[in-house]
Parts: sequence; C-alpha cells; structure tokens
Amino acid sequence: MRKLTPVTPLRVAEFETQPFRIAGTAKLDADPIAVFAELGDPSLFFPLMRRSVWKTGATSGVGAVREIDHRIFGRARERMLVWEPGESIAFTMTDMTSPFVAQMGELWTLRREDIYTQVEWDVVGTLTPLGRVAKPILRRTLSVLFSRAVANIGKRAGSYKGETRGKQVS
Repeated sequence: MRKLTPVTPLRVAEFETQPFRIAGTAKLDADPIAVFAELGDPSLFFPLMRRSVWKTGATSGVGAVREIDHRIFGRARERMLVWEPGESIAFTMTDMTSPFVAQMGELWTLRREDIYTQVEWDVVGTLTPLGRVAKPILRRTLSVLFSRAVANIGKRAGSYKGETRGKQVS
C-alpha cells in the first residue's frame, strides 16, 4: 500500500484557475438537503470507492477531514473548505497516493428548481507529468465515474430523472 504524500491544498478561489477540470450537471428528483446528506459519505454512492472515513472529531463542516480509498485512484485525505447544508460543499486534497494529480479539489453546488434539485459538480486540479500523459483516459474515466455517482445519489436521495450532463472543460 502506497503511503499518503502531502500535496499543495487548493483554496476555493483557486478552483477557477486550475488547468484540469471536469464539470457536469444533473437534475434529481430529491430534496437538496437529502442530496447534501449523501455527499457526506462518498463510499455509499461513488463507483469503486472502497471506504470513506472522517479523520477529525467533526464529521462535517469547514475544516473537517476525511480519508477516502478508491480502487483506481488510490487514497486521499480531503479537507472541507465549504459546508453549506442543502447548498454546497467543497474540499481540497491535502495528501494523496495518486501519481496523476499534484493538486485537486471538488465543488458540489445544489439548487432547488421547482420540485427538483439541480446538482453541479466541478472537479479541478493540476496534473503531474504522468497525469498529463494520461489526461485523455483520466478525463473519460472521471466523467463516467462522476455521472454514475450523481445517478447513484439520485437513487439514494430520491428518484433519478436520468438528465445527467457532463462537460469536459479543459
């Protein structure tokens, strides 16, 4: 098992300037609070996620830390940057085992639209030299995984409408 290696954390203000981005939207037939609750434990909805464990006394909120273990991308430690129940969550990786990413963060935004929740996700980062070589494969893999993850959230939090749209930004 590879040891977690520190990476430079991102601030939310830096998300817009990251050279690598995968973004998407979905409309879920679920309440924003129910969708937000699902985001607290990605091991329950994210494909190939082995586990997700809170490593701080706080299991939510800005500054809380969780560790995830993914079958493809390895382990990572995440620090919460934004925690607004029913509205948004953002986190940055502080330690990783992946040889593909030098910096990484995620932003999930929820917005009520009539009886639905509009979900938007942005996965941003800076790739390592190996990550830049693997960029086309990383892009396809992440797009599929995040689309499936949102579909799973919809199934768990309500009923999924099948209107997921992923967009590859850079």
